Amino acid sequence: MPWRTRSRGQYIILRRALDPQSAWVAEEPDAGIVGFLSLQVPQDYVDHLFVDRDWRFCGVARGLLEVARQQATGPLSLDVDAENMGARRAYEALGWQVVASTSATGKARQMRLVSP
Repeated sequence: MPWRTRSRGQYIILRRALDPQSAWVAEEPDAGIVGFLSLQVPQDYVDHLFVDRDWRFCGVARGLLEVARQQATGPLSLDVDAENMGARRAYEALGWQVVASTSATGKARQMRLVSP
C-alpha cells in the first residue's frame, strides 16, 4: 500500500479522501501501522477497511470494527467484492449477513453486508 511508505504526496491524497469521515488506525509497536478503517458516521457505512496481509486473522479487523460499532447509531454496513472469499468468510464468522448484491457486467460483483 502506498500509504505505508513515508511519501508526503500519498499521505495528502489519503488524508483528503478520508477528510469528511471518521478513521481509526491500528498500530503495533514493532511493526508500525498494520490496518485502518474509515466510517461514514451518519450512514454507519464502513468505507475502507484494510489490514496488512501479515496481520490478517490476528484480531486487527475485529478490533477496528468494534471501535467503529461504538461510534455507530445502528448496525454497520459495508460492500465487499463477491470474489473476495477471505473477506467474506471473515465477516460471516463475525456474524455479518449479506443483504444485497449487484450483478454488473464487466465489473466485479459487490455484496452489501450488515453487522449483527
